[in-house]
Amino acid sequence: MQRLKSETRPHHERTEAQVRLMDAGLTRLAYRRHLEALLGFYAPLEEKLAALPLAQVPGLAIQERWKRALLEEDLVALGHDAHSLARLPRCQDLPALPGLPEALGCLYVLEGSSLGGQLILRHLRRQFEGEVRPLTFSFFNAYGDAVGPRWRAFGEAVNQASEVAADESFDARVVKGAQETFDTFAAWLRHEQPHASLSA
Repeated sequence: MQRLKSETRPHHERTEAQVRLMDAGLTRLAYRRHLEALLGFYAPLEEKLAALPLAQVPGLAIQERWKRALLEEDLVALGHDAHSLARLPRCQDLPALPGLPEALGCLYVLEGSSLGGQLILRHLRRQFEGEVRPLTFSFFNAYGDAVGPRWRAFGEAVNQASEVAADESFDARVVKGAQETFDTFAAWLRHEQPHASLSA
């Protein structure tokens, strides 16, 4: 996990620069557009991850970590329905993820966003406090009060998988999977946010 943090830092920073949710002037529409872009990335990526043997990793509890349904719940609160959600663009340029190590690297990015999302959640609650049509914030509040324990459990699962593999190439592939996920995520957000659907 320490190697992941160190070797993905510039990739992380480039991705973080594409997230505008902490802006003081964030509007309901801009928030919706960002969630639309997130769904366009998460939906196909989680489908790809589900085809890999992540369920076999002890302590990972992958079925409890999917976020697509939470994004859809938030978008319905913002005016979407099943038909309009299905029409939203989906990312085609996903990270390759040829095997389990790359999948764990990809999850490092997704789970890390749940950890970092706590600052965003507090800002969103302040920003939209008192709205006539209340928002749900299901995605950024995915783990509720269990964010810390979930992150630690993820880290332990990754470190244990690395120890079991006892192979330098395994660790290098985990890092590569994380780097590619950050880079494809940043490219998608950069391209898609300005073009996200403006009507439900």
